Amino acid sequence: MRGSHREGVPTGTSPWVCIERASEVIQTNIQQGTEYGLKCQELLCQGETVPEELVTEMILQKIESPEVDHFGYVLTGFPFLSEKYMTVPQQIEKIMNLKLKPDILINIKCLDYELCQRISGQRQNPDSGEIYQRSQWDPKVIDKRKKDQDEEEEEEEDEDQDEEEDEEEETGEGPRKKSESFNQLVHRPEDFLENAEKRIGIYKDIMLSPLEELLTQHDCRYLIEVDGSQEPDDVFEAVAGRLESMDIQHAAPIIRLQSEEEEEMLEGKENVLDMDELIQQYKESRQKTTEELQKDAVEKAIAAVKNRLESEEQSEQSGIPEITADHPEVQAMVEEAMESASVSEDTMSPEIYATVLKEAITELMQINKDRFPGASKTGGWVVDNYPLSEDHWSALSEKGLLPDTVVCLKDTQKDEIMEPVFAEDGIPDTEEIKTIKAKIDLFMKDWKKVESEVKESSQVQVVLLEIAGQTPESLLNQTVRVMEKPFKYYGWELSNEDLEEEAQDLAAEEENEEEEEEEEEEDEEEGKEEEEGEEEEEDEETIKQKKRHMGDTKHFCPVSLKENFVLYPGLQEHAAKYKEKIYYFSTSENRDKFLKNPEEYVAHSEPLQAPPLRVCLLGIHGAGKSTCARQIADKLGIFHIQFEEYLQELILPKTKRKVGPSLDEDNEDDYKIPEELEDFSQTITKTEKEKTEQEVELTDEEEAIKANLVYNMELPPEVLDKIVPDWWKKEPFRSTGFILDGFPRTVDEARYLSEQGLYPDVAVYIQVQEDDILVRLLPPCLKKWKDKRRKKKEYKKKLKELKAKKRNEKIARRREELLAEQQKKKQEALANKDNDEDTEEDEEDEDIEAILAEEFLEEEEDEEPEEEENEQDAVERMESEISEKFESEVERLQSVQEELEKFLIPPVEINGGRKPRVVCYQIYSKLKSLVENRRSIFEKCYPITLPLAQKMLVFSYKLLSSFGQWDPVKLSQGDVIKPQQRQGSAVFPVIHRQYIYFFSSKENKEAFMTNPIKYICQPKPKLPMPVKIAIVGLPKSGKTTVAQRLASVYGFLHLSLGDAIQFVINNQPESQLALQVQSHLLQGLTVPDELAIQALDVALLNHVDNITGVVIDGYPLTKNHVNLLESAKIIPVKIFELAMDTKEVFRRALLDKESRSRPSYPEHDSPQILAIKNSCYEQHINDIRTYYMKEHQNWCVIDANHSKWKVWNTILQEVQAVVKKVQIYLERRKEGKAASIADLSITPKELQNHLGECGHYCPVSLAEKGELIDCSVTPSLEFAAEFQGCYYRMASQEELEKFLNRPEVYVSSLASHPLPPPHMLPKKLTATEVKALFPVKAEMQGYCPVTYLDGKQRYEALVPGNVEYAAKYQEKVYIFESEEKLQKFMR
Repeated sequence: MRGSHREGVPTGTSPWVCIERASEVIQTNIQQGTEYGLKCQELLCQGETVPEELVTEMILQKIESPEVDHFGYVLTGFPFLSEKYMTVPQQIEKIMNLKLKPDILINIKCLDYELCQRISGQRQNPDSGEIYQRSQWDPKVIDKRKKDQDEEEEEEEDEDQDEEEDEEEETGEGPRKKSESFNQLVHRPEDFLENAEKRIGIYKDIMLSPLEELLTQHDCRYLIEVDGSQEPDDVFEAVAGRLESMDIQHAAPIIRLQSEEEEEMLEGKENVLDMDELIQQYKESRQKTTEELQKDAVEKAIAAVKNRLESEEQSEQSGIPEITADHPEVQAMVEEAMESASVSEDTMSPEIYATVLKEAITELMQINKDRFPGASKTGGWVVDNYPLSEDHWSALSEKGLLPDTVVCLKDTQKDEIMEPVFAEDGIPDTEEIKTIKAKIDLFMKDWKKVESEVKESSQVQVVLLEIAGQTPESLLNQTVRVMEKPFKYYGWELSNEDLEEEAQDLAAEEENEEEEEEEEEEDEEEGKEEEEGEEEEEDEETIKQKKRHMGDTKHFCPVSLKENFVLYPGLQEHAAKYKEKIYYFSTSENRDKFLKNPEEYVAHSEPLQAPPLRVCLLGIHGAGKSTCARQIADKLGIFHIQFEEYLQELILPKTKRKVGPSLDEDNEDDYKIPEELEDFSQTITKTEKEKTEQEVELTDEEEAIKANLVYNMELPPEVLDKIVPDWWKKEPFRSTGFILDGFPRTVDEARYLSEQGLYPDVAVYIQVQEDDILVRLLPPCLKKWKDKRRKKKEYKKKLKELKAKKRNEKIARRREELLAEQQKKKQEALANKDNDEDTEEDEEDEDIEAILAEEFLEEEEDEEPEEEENEQDAVERMESEISEKFESEVERLQSVQEELEKFLIPPVEINGGRKPRVVCYQIYSKLKSLVENRRSIFEKCYPITLPLAQKMLVFSYKLLSSFGQWDPVKLSQGDVIKPQQRQGSAVFPVIHRQYIYFFSSKENKEAFMTNPIKYICQPKPKLPMPVKIAIVGLPKSGKTTVAQRLASVYGFLHLSLGDAIQFVINNQPESQLALQVQSHLLQGLTVPDELAIQALDVALLNHVDNITGVVIDGYPLTKNHVNLLESAKIIPVKIFELAMDTKEVFRRALLDKESRSRPSYPEHDSPQILAIKNSCYEQHINDIRTYYMKEHQNWCVIDANHSKWKVWNTILQEVQAVVKKVQIYLERRKEGKAASIADLSITPKELQNHLGECGHYCPVSLAEKGELIDCSVTPSLEFAAEFQGCYYRMASQEELEKFLNRPEVYVSSLASHPLPPPHMLPKKLTATEVKALFPVKAEMQGYCPVTYLDGKQRYEALVPGNVEYAAKYQEKVYIFESEEKLQKFMR
C-alpha cells in the first residue's frame, strides 16, 4: 500500500482487525524508550493496566508518523469495546477526522453461532502464549480431515500417491511431537462459551449500530465484505484479490545504500592531491628522521671520544673529564654524519616524487575502497601542479601512474608576468621578482618537453585551457566536461556484430516463448490454431523489424526531421546505434552528422513532433484526381495544390489566358471576322497591337513553364527550386500539410524530390481502366467537337451575311454616284429640250442597273466545300487519341511509381473505376488513419507474453500503466465493466515506453499499437463497482443463457439458488447452515426459503474477490422471496424480466428435445411440468414486478421473443448504463459535487428521509422562476439528485443539468426564492377530501379562479370548477376547471 492508501477493517467480532495491535504499539514504544513507553513500563511494573487514553494517544501518534505516511497502515483493536475514555461514536469520529483517515473498510461477517464455536474452541500455550484453533489441536477434527485427505489421495494416480505417502512417513514425527505439546494447552476464561456469547451481546449493543452507520456512509467502492466463517487463508486471499483489483500501487521500499558511518566518511572527502603538500609532508617526515639521526650521532660521538680518552689516559689517577655535545670532537663527528645523510629539494630525484605520489594514492584508495556498495577497488584522483618535467613524466610511467587527462592552464596573450609601474629607475631588482620570473621561464621550457611526451601516450588526452577572461568556475566547468567526455554515450555505425547480437537475442526470446507455449494448456479451437499458423508463416525479416528496438524517429531519418521537418524514410545500410537503439538515415552524410552530435537529434523531455500529412495524389488524365483531392483536403483540413493549375497561375498575368494543347484548340482567332468586314471602330489599332505584344514578353522561367504546359517539356531544376520546396519548408504549408495533385509527373521530377529530401508521407495512385477513361473523357470531347462544328457553321453564315451586306453597301454607293452623274447631265441638257423626254428617262434608268450589274457581278464560291468530319468518324478519332494518350500516361505513371517505391515512399492504390464518391471515401479512409495516428507515428510498442509481463512487473523492470488490467481500447469504446482475468483467458500485454498495458483481444492490441497516444490520453478508468443483477422469466426464456454469457464475457458470478445451497454444503459442511440444509434434504424436503436466502448471502460473501458482480439466475420467484432478500439487504441494481409468450415456451422445449446437445439424463421440461411452472410464475410475477417498480424502480422488461443476440445486446446495454450511472454517482459524491440518483434503487422511504429543504418541489424552478412545481406527482427519480447528503427533485432534464452544475446556487443561502413555510404551501384535494371539509365552502362560489384571472376578470370568464380538481391554500378551498388550471394555481 502506498502512503495515500490506508485500510480500516470493521469486523463481526472486533471493530477493527489489524496488523498493528494495541499490544504491539505498547511493546514498540517500550522498546524504543519513548515517553509513552516509559509511562507504560512504569504502570506495568506496578501491576496496573495501560489506560485507554494512553493507548489511543500512542496509536494516533503512530498513524501520524512519516513511516505510516509512506507505507500506509492497517488498524485493529480500535475503537475499543470499552467506553471508559470515549464512546464508540466519538472513537469513530476520531478515526474519520485523522489526517490519514482510512480509505478502505473491510467488513468480515460471521454468524453468532459460528463465532461462538470458534472462540470457545481456542486454546493457548502457557509457555509461548500462542493461540491454537480447534482444527489445530482437537484430535477428532484432525482425524476427520486426515480421512478426507486420504480419500482424495486415493483418487489420484499411483505414482503421485506413492510419493505423497513417502513424504508423510518422513514427516510423520512432526505431528506426534505437536500432539504431545497440545496436551499442555489451556482454555482461557474469556474463551468460555458463555463469556464469548456475553462479549458478542455487548458488541451488538454498543458497537454494531455506529459501525453500520459508518459502513453506510462510506464509499461502497472502497468497502469489502467477506465471509468470516472461512479459513483465515481463504479470507486473506479474498481480501487481497479485491485489493489487487483496485490497482493499488505498492509503497516503494526504503533501502539505505550506506551506513551512517560511511556517509559521514564520504562527506567532505576530497580526492585532490597537492604535490607541494605531499613533498612538504615527505620533507617533514625526513626532518624528524634527521633529528633522530643527529641525536644518535651525538651519542655515538660522545661514546667514541670517551673510549679514545680512556685509552690515552689510563695512567692518570685524576680520571677522564665529562664529555658533552659541546665537545669539539663530538661536534665535528656529528657534522660529518649529518652531511652524509642530508637531503635537499635540489637533490630530490623524480623517482622520489613518483614514490611519494604512489604512496598517497594507495592510502587514499585504502580509505575509499568501501565508499559505496559495489565500488571499484581503485577510484579517481586529481594531482595539482604535477608533473613539471620530462623526467617526472617518465617516473610516473615507470610506476604505472599515468593519468587519463592532463589539463594545462595557459595565458597565451600575456606570457610575461604583470609588473607594477614604478618610477623611471625601473623595476626594483628584488629576489621575489627574480624567483617568479625564473619559475615562469622554467615552466614554459619544461612544458614543451612534457607535452611532447604526453602526446606520445595514445590513452592520455591533453587539454589546453585559456585562462584569459575566464573565471575559476568556468575553467572548472570546462575541465569537468573534458573529463566526462569519455563516459558519455557515443553512437556508432551498425555493424555485423550488432546484428549477430540482435539475432541471438531474438533466438533466445523465441526459445522462451516456445517453452511458455508448451507449458500452457492447449485448449484453443482449431480455427485459432490455423490463424496462429498463418501468423507464424510471416516473413522473418518483418518479425525482426517489429521486434527491433528503433530510435525516437522509428525508421525515419532523425537528421531530415530536425533540419528539414520532413519524414524521410531511412535505409538500413545507413544505420547507427545509440543508447541501445537503432536509427536509420537517408544518407551516410546524415548518419555522420548524427554520430557527431546525437543529442541534438533525439528526444529529451518530450517526444519529437511529427510534421503534418503530405500526400502526392497521382493518376492519369481523367482518373478524377482533382475532384477527390479537393473533397479530401476539405475534410482533413489541409491544402489542395493542383500542380498544373498552379503553373497556369504563375504565367496567367502575362498570357491573359490558360495555355495548353487542349486549350489551344479553342482559339477564338480561328473564328474571328476579318478586319475588312468589321467596323473600323471595332478593330484593334496598330499601336494597341504593339502594346499587347510588349506585355506578352515572358521570362526564361515563364517560357519554360509555358513550354511544359504546351509541349510537355521537362521543367528545369531551377524552376522547380522556386516552386516545390516552399510547400515543405514555408508557412502555411509547413505546419498544415497538403495534397499535391498531379506531381511528380515524370521520373525526373520524382528523382528531384529525392535529391532535395522532399518526401511525401504517402503516394496515392488512382488506377483506372481504358474503358473507364473512355466513358469519362469521350462525352466531353464529343460535346466539344459538336460545339466547335456549330461555331464553324455560325462563323460561315455570319461571314456570308457580312459579305452580302458589304456588297449591298458598295452597290448603294455606286448607284448614288451614277445617279449624281445622271443628274448632272440632265442639268446640262436643260437648254436643249427634246420632244421625246419620257422615253429617254426610261432608257437611262435601264443603263444604271446594267452598269451596276456589270460592275458587281454575283460572287461565286471559288473554294470547294471542305469535307466535314461526321460524328462517327470523330468518335473513332477521339477514341484512338484517348487510347494512345492513356497508354503513354499509364507507362509514365508506372515508371514514377517504381521510382518512388525505390525511395521507400509507401504506395496506396485505389480503384478509380467506381463512382467518384466511392473513390473519395476509399482515399479518405486510408488517409484518415494517417492523420489520426499522427501523434503516435514515432511511438514504438512491443508485444510480449503474459508470463514475461508478470516477471517485469514483479521485478519493477517495467511499471503497470494507470489503466491497470483494463483494456484501453475497450474503455474507449464505452465499456465500463472491467472483465475479470481468469486462468486460461487470453490476455495480450504490450510494452509502451516504461509501462505495460493489457488487452483482451489481438484486434485491440493491434489497434493500440497503431495509435497508442489516442488511448493513453483518454480519461482513466473508474474504480470497478461490483453490481448485483437478477434475471427472471418463464422457463426456456433464456435466463441461463444470458447469465452464462455475462459470466463468460465479463466475469460475472453466475449464481442460482441451487448453486448457493450446493456451495454451502461443499465448502462449509460443518457450519450450522450446512447442517440445517442437509437435515432437510436427507428427509426429502425442500430447503426453506429462510435457509436458502442465508445460503445465497454466504455464497455472495465468499466471492467478494469478484470485482464485476453477480448475476442471480431465476430468483426471486415469490413475494416471500422478495421480503427475505430485503431483510438480507440483497437488492439487485437491475432486475430483468424476460417476457415471452407461452406458445414460444413450448416451441423452444420441443426444439430442445430434438437438439443433439441434450444431456443424457431426463430433464423436467415435459409439457405438463412446463405448464405448472408457467402457472406458478404468472401467479407471483405481477406482485414482484409491482413491488420492485414501486420501491426500487429497478425492474426492466425485455422482449424474449427476439433472438438471443438481440436479448443479450439489450441487457448488456442496460447493464453498462446502470454501472456507468453508479460509477458517476460515486465519483461525483466523493468530489463533493451533486450527483444524479436515477437507477440507484432508492426506496420512497429513503427518499422521504433524505429530502432537502425544498421537499418535493423543484429548487431550480423555485429559484429562477419563483414557481412551485411539485415533483411528487410522479414516483420516477429520473430527474432527482443528491447533494451534501440530501435528495432534490427537479422538473425536467434541463433543470437537472443546471442543478448538477451549480447546486449551491439553488439550495443554499444564495437561492433567490426560498421555499415558503409549510402552512403557506398549496395542497391538492381529492373529491372525497373536499366533501369531508363540509361545511367549508369553496372560494368564489366554486368558480375557477385561474380562468377568471386569465379572462381579465370579465363576466364571460366565470366558469364553474370541477370538484375533481381542488386545492387547499391558507385554509381555503379552490375548485378549478381542469388539471391544467389546477397545476397553474399550484405553481
